[in-house]
Amino acid sequence: MGRDDDLFFRETLSQVEREGRRPTLFLHACCGPCLTYPFSILARAFDVTVGYLNPNIQPLSEYDRRERTLQSFLFRYARDEGLSYRLVSLPEDFRGYRESFQRRFEDRENGPTCLLCHEWRMRLSYQYAFEHGFEYFTTVMTVSSRKPSALLNEIGERLSASYPGTKYLFSDFKKHDGQLKGIQLSKKYGLYRQDYCGCMASLLERQEAKRAKDG
Repeated sequence: MGRDDDLFFRETLSQVEREGRRPTLFLHACCGPCLTYPFSILARAFDVTVGYLNPNIQPLSEYDRRERTLQSFLFRYARDEGLSYRLVSLPEDFRGYRESFQRRFEDRENGPTCLLCHEWRMRLSYQYAFEHGFEYFTTVMTVSSRKPSALLNEIGERLSASYPGTKYLFSDFKKHDGQLKGIQLSKKYGLYRQDYCGCMASLLERQEAKRAKDG
């Protein structure tokens, strides 16, 4: 029987709370809506730094819009709840990403190329967390119904071997109605909610699906 990632997360959270201190956590975030529920939990137990590192998001106007949405949520939610945070947005290698993931146009959403994309972004974020001495690293992506939580956690566990000293925090934020709670928070704060994952291939797929539905 496999590991229960949500149980593992809850046990780690309980352990952190028993220790009575706030370990540092670098939280990779792909957008504001996906950040809402994970941040609402993690910011109460950890000293959270949110990392917006997503060279997959295209076009640039979309990348900027998602970043602004994330910034807006963090500022207002932290103010309302009396929480603290830091936000990191590093220069992105958009060209390098596009050249490395051209094959996505021949694949499908949630296919092998998407997993490589998730790993690419998680590696960038995990490396930053390790180089800056964070105690824990995790990603918000397990909250999305379109993302395979178990496979994301396998990627995180595999990456952790390259970054000793920064523990990977297993999660399945879809559990306990996590996605629904995130949607409710998104509506409460009036967040922009995109309808495609991020890369140009996923945008074209969504546009084609809309045309087929309307047609």
